[in-house]
Amino acid sequence: MNRYMLPALLAITLALPALAQTTPERPYVYESVSEYDRYVTFNLSARYGVALPMGGLKTYTSGTSATNLALDGEWLFPQRFSIGLKSGYQYTSERLPRQTIYYGDQTISAVQTRTFSVIPVMASLSYYFAQNSGAIRPYVQIAGGGAFVDYINYFGALADQSKGFKGAIAPAIGLKFYGRPEQKFGAEIQAQYQNVFFNYGQLPNNAPSLMLSAGLIYRWY
Repeated sequence: MNRYMLPALLAITLALPALAQTTPERPYVYESVSEYDRYVTFNLSARYGVALPMGGLKTYTSGTSATNLALDGEWLFPQRFSIGLKSGYQYTSERLPRQTIYYGDQTISAVQTRTFSVIPVMASLSYYFAQNSGAIRPYVQIAGGGAFVDYINYFGALADQSKGFKGAIAPAIGLKFYGRPEQKFGAEIQAQYQNVFFNYGQLPNNAPSLMLSAGLIYRWY
């Protein structure tokens, strides 16, 4: 039997290289993942907006406010959500014709000039429906915290004022557009409902508003 073993081993040895050549090799595929989708990245935005008064604020100043600035900063996580900080400045006013007003135990005949300003200071949580590196990124957002408010109602030369820090909430939806994936500069539009828990004088039942804003954004890692 030994005389058959040596030829068999020799045949197997010679056949192994041929078998190796016929086995297909799996191609190596390199998948490039954007830095925006791998790590925590950052985003800043500045927007100008117009605000429509609602609720108690509409009874105080009924006109549309055109003096609104929104500033946002966000930490963007690979799981398509972000946490951030929101601030800005909002101002509305309305001038009423001369009328007689019963204010407390006083009767006043004067021209009223009603003003109301808000500086929000809130934390936000957002969820995006596209990757952080995407060119188009729609999102939903909830924000809460507070706002510095300044209520001044002028009766001629007299002024009735109340100011302080009040609680506030601000849910929103929006869209960020960068033009192409991974581009740093872009544009943003947002619709935000804001409610400031403030009641005083001629402004009852809180101060809600709907703000529509548009502006510029910048992201980096």
